[in-house]
Amino acid sequence: MSWSYDATNLDTDDLSGRTNVVRFLVGDTDTTDQLIQNEEIAFALGQTNNNVYYAASQCAMALSSKFARQVDTQLDGALSADYDNLSKKYRELSFQLKQEGLRNSGRSFSVYAGGLTVSGIDAVRQNTNRVRPAFRRDRFKNGVDSVEDYYNDFE
Repeated sequence: MSWSYDATNLDTDDLSGRTNVVRFLVGDTDTTDQLIQNEEIAFALGQTNNNVYYAASQCAMALSSKFARQVDTQLDGALSADYDNLSKKYRELSFQLKQEGLRNSGRSFSVYAGGLTVSGIDAVRQNTNRVRPAFRRDRFKNGVDSVEDYYNDFE
């Protein structure tokens, strides 16, 4: 098992860079406190089609599970370890990273409004690669070919 991090290589073009990005997103950048192995990150990247946000989300969830197994401890009131809180924080991080992955991959819900301008409607109608609608409003009215022509008929 290996662990590596290079802050100068946060590039998503190769496995090494993607591993560094996932580590950066999860916060596993401290060489003295290594949380996830490179092989585990490579597995997460393979499962998520190399999407660094989804892979980081999986890694954060794995860390949440890891810390959920451990028992909170307190030694004589002076030293304590709250693993339950740490588990919850990694679970929240996992959710946030997944949302970021949705936003960056174009799969999130969004609203699109078309046909707001005459030029926009004409551009859509002139696009020969676009599937033609089965019908449209005023299709056969006065032999009009464009919205602009339609409005000019009223002047």
